[in-house]
Amino acid sequence: MNMKKIISAILTAIMLLSAIPVMAGSNDENVMALLSELNIMVGDENGNYRLDDNVSRAEFAKIAINASRAKNTVASGLKVSPFRDVTYQHWSAPYIKAAVSAGIVEGYIDGTFRPDNTVSYEEALTMMLKVLGYTNDDFGVSWPYGQMGLAANIEITKNVNAKQGEALTRGQVANLVYNTLDTKFKDSQTKLISVFDCEVKEDVTIIASHNEDSSLAEDKIFTTAGTFEIDDKFDFSNVGKKGDIYVKNGDDFVAFAPSNSDNSTFDKYIIYSKLANAVVGYKNGSFTQIDITDGTTCYKESMKTNYASVKNSLEMGDIIYVRKDGNSIDYVTYDEGNMEGPVKVTDTAWVSRFEMDDSTTVMRNGVKVSASDIQMNDIIYYCKDLNMVLAYTDKVTGVYEKASPTKDSPTSVTISGKEYTVEGVEAFNDLSSSGSFKFGDTITVLLGRTGQVAGVVGGSASSVGSKYGFVTETGIKDYTNTDGSVYSSYYAKVVTPDGVVNEYATRTDYKTFKCYVVSVSFKDGVASLSRVSDGSSGLSGRVNAQANKIGDYDMADNIQILDTVGKYSDDTPLYSKVYPQRINGITLNSANVAFYSRNAFGEIDQLILKDVTGDAYDYGIIIRSDNTTRSYTVDINGVQNTYKTSFTSSATGPHRLIMTSTIESMRQLTACTSSISKLSRTEATVGNQTFLLSDKVVVYLKKDSTTYMKITLDDAINGDYKLTGYYDKAQTAGGRIRIIIAQ
Repeated sequence: MNMKKIISAILTAIMLLSAIPVMAGSNDENVMALLSELNIMVGDENGNYRLDDNVSRAEFAKIAINASRAKNTVASGLKVSPFRDVTYQHWSAPYIKAAVSAGIVEGYIDGTFRPDNTVSYEEALTMMLKVLGYTNDDFGVSWPYGQMGLAANIEITKNVNAKQGEALTRGQVANLVYNTLDTKFKDSQTKLISVFDCEVKEDVTIIASHNEDSSLAEDKIFTTAGTFEIDDKFDFSNVGKKGDIYVKNGDDFVAFAPSNSDNSTFDKYIIYSKLANAVVGYKNGSFTQIDITDGTTCYKESMKTNYASVKNSLEMGDIIYVRKDGNSIDYVTYDEGNMEGPVKVTDTAWVSRFEMDDSTTVMRNGVKVSASDIQMNDIIYYCKDLNMVLAYTDKVTGVYEKASPTKDSPTSVTISGKEYTVEGVEAFNDLSSSGSFKFGDTITVLLGRTGQVAGVVGGSASSVGSKYGFVTETGIKDYTNTDGSVYSSYYAKVVTPDGVVNEYATRTDYKTFKCYVVSVSFKDGVASLSRVSDGSSGLSGRVNAQANKIGDYDMADNIQILDTVGKYSDDTPLYSKVYPQRINGITLNSANVAFYSRNAFGEIDQLILKDVTGDAYDYGIIIRSDNTTRSYTVDINGVQNTYKTSFTSSATGPHRLIMTSTIESMRQLTACTSSISKLSRTEATVGNQTFLLSDKVVVYLKKDSTTYMKITLDDAINGDYKLTGYYDKAQTAGGRIRIIIAQ
């Protein structure tokens, strides 16, 4: 290793170790800082290094012996004069005597040492070569060319910038000694620096400190060369950097010299969201997508693994550190965040629970709001690192059926047939034996950021006025009491505009309400349903998603929209949650709006539609039909099955379908008038007309009249096919191309 490459950074590293003032300035000063730490060269009583001062022979003798194996042989109280011009009373006598004994220095022929003469370039080189174990026999007879040639060959003269006969300054001497420390002894693989119980570990990356990995002790750092002990002067800005480290006694971190060629970056992000192969990170007020492959090296708790093994444990608010070498990720480390919560909002006092200020961002269901927009029964969290409050409003109403492993200690609960994990002590207490909710009660569970139960309220307490939704199922079912006894009760399932299916215990059979929009109210935890009259909404106007408007009405940023299918109680109910962009450009009226509500700002916040988008249907290809058996072979999304029907038809090809265990209804799709001339992932061009594709469009390669094979949309875009699109209705009415056939 070339030790000189760390000169430019050594000053910062040495500040970790020494109380001696380190002056900003030249590289020579930085080198002097290390030599001072090793007690080879020190500053004056004021800490100044006086780099431009010349060095005497006596001073250099002291430097040479202090840098040598014989550094501990200097005897104080010396009573012997090593030279006639260096009496035992001279300050340098002990050092010169030790240097003579070690074979490092020699006097002149006349028996003098001339201690006050400035040391010349060649004299200094000779002494440092002898520190490395070389002798006069290694230099040859041609003084000083043998010494100078050998010194240059083993590279101890780099950055010294002197020539024969020149008197050396302290800065030049510092570089010479510094180089020599990183040079091997004669006929050895050991470097001079080893005499200080130090070793240099090359090309090391400092991976983490306690700040990046809380499993590390505060006085430790984890590196690619191992774990080392640090002191309170460690420069934490070096974490993530690559370079050479100095280690003493095999364990103590001494200094770090970042590599001049290290162009890496080391960035800290707060995890906001996880994607399939990426993380959305928050840093300095903005969000960044960080693409991470499963094979990316990941360090956690001083263990090396890969991203695939840890990504499932990452949560919002956790901290991820990303080291990039150029544009590619070298490795990541992560640590658990300091997310507080969940907290169920019961009054305005929730603000005082967290360390919030005017700069705190408040997000409610992913939309930025003010603190005053947080409402009763919201579930909130606070992430100090993000300086962000996160509020969630998802709720599920149903019958409390089961607690696992026991009701005394519930870690999960079953609400109307669906199991939910319990999050937080408040929900735990409410749902346990000591809580107020019993099996068979209609309750509303409040879901937190990961879909777990973070709070509970009674059926009536969960509603402000009434809930509205689309009835998908009614009937009678058995429930189990806490004592194990079984009883029967009516129930109804209602899907609310947020797309959540809620199950309510009812006193009445509401079978005639199926496929209708209803309001739900509660009394003593039991639901009552009331039908919303068709055409009673009174809402009309064209949807402008960009302006967030329906006619003259504003839409709320977090508007919930449900599109439904089914007119009568004996129909098969279908529904699909949609977004404003999906209905952009469509004109709504009483014929296709079943219900809407407005928030305190007059904005439409809930909307239930009647078969506007067509997205709730199945779309597939009828391969063959058999009127004798009234059976049809249908391919839906690449899977073929044969179904019975109650009707006969000889139709084949692309169809819109309502499917249960049989085909309830089918309608043939309309083929575009000509082949698709241009296809992208979102639209198709047919002649002079552009058709939007369904986000679930399916492409089939047609082999013959009864053989279809599903292929990808990319295959169709990039392949050499004749493409025909099939749509369900006019685009202005919500229609889309649902199926593409390639030939």
